Parts: sequence; structure tokens; C-alpha cells
Amino acid sequence: MQRDQEQQQRQVIHVIPKGERHEIRVSLSKYKGRTFVDLRLFIVDYQGEWIPTQKGCTVDVRQLEELEEAVRKLRNAADNSTHPF
Repeated sequence: MQRDQEQQQRQVIHVIPKGERHEIRVSLSKYKGRTFVDLRLFIVDYQGEWIPTQKGCTVDVRQLEELEEAVRKLRNAADNSTHPF
């Protein structure tokens, strides 16, 4: 029941495939009247259903601008990188 309520309050915005049995879901969710952005790794369980893992990050939607800035910096660093890690 609790899981069903959580699913109803979550809006998947984008899915990033990571192979046959893994994907990252970027979603919006509400909790106690606040809106959050969630980036979460989902895996396929033994019954063939996609389930969330503990691997992920939840950020208040008010921090989206900071997240966008971090992604810009990552792009710049990746574009300017001449040494592999």
C-alpha cells in the first residue's frame, strides 16, 4: 500500500539505460508538501519487475539551479580533460 502511494506521487521525467537489467530514473516526487528531484538506480528483480535500489540521490527542487551548475562544470571538465582517469 505504502509503495503504491509513493508510485502515484512520483513522476518519471527521464530514463537513462545502463544495460539490460539496470537503469537510472530521473523523477519528481512530493513528500510532506515539498517537491524533490530523485536520481535513482533501478534494477530488474527475479520476477522481471523494475525496483528502486538504495543507490541514488534526492535533491530539493529548489536546488536544481545548483545541480545544473554542477553538470555544466562536469561537461567543461570532461571536454577539457586530456588525461584519462
